[in-house]
Amino acid sequence: MNLSGWFSSLLRAVRWHRRGLAVIAAACALVLALAALSPRPAPTRTVVVSARDLAAGVVVGADDVTTAELPAEAVPAAALTDPARVIGQVLAVPRPGGTTLIGEDIVGSALVSAADGLSLVPFRISDEGIAAILQVGDLISVVALSPEGQTVPIVDRVRIAALPAPAASGAFNSSGAGGALIIAAAEADQAELLASASSSYELSIILEAP
Repeated sequence: MNLSGWFSSLLRAVRWHRRGLAVIAAACALVLALAALSPRPAPTRTVVVSARDLAAGVVVGADDVTTAELPAEAVPAAALTDPARVIGQVLAVPRPGGTTLIGEDIVGSALVSAADGLSLVPFRISDEGIAAILQVGDLISVVALSPEGQTVPIVDRVRIAALPAPAASGAFNSSGAGGALIIAAAEADQAELLASASSSYELSIILEAP
């Protein structure tokens, strides 16, 4: 091959590779452009959610909760992120399955403490209107109503640990009795008196000052 032919072959090879490189460059530019236009995945947070419908007053077990990844912007600030924070705790309010659990959903350690010998005692009061104005943490005294309309003191100054919603109250109402359910944190002797009275008398409460 003479010099002119060799030079022509070289030019053809350069032109062929140039076209191939141009195609590759164009493809890379297209990929980068599409990546820039594609929305970035929204940040998520791991939260604790109820694995099934849970009634207020139940002790939460390991099978009652699970975790889920939710968009960070939709997660409440008080959402629980560690199942260990709720397992073994008492649920203060009913929660349907799949609900994100928050700190206020569990009975606080200030209300129920094994170190202080406190127990949870469910009981019913006849006046549901009174229950409607109560809040978890309120200090109450419990009295029994006699058939003559007189009141007999049962326990003094116990704290409300949970106020189950009416839909969840059936879990504690095998007798079908009416009224509003209250769960109180009480000392051992108070718990015994309250449990005994709740099975025999119509109960009411007195809201005490803190």
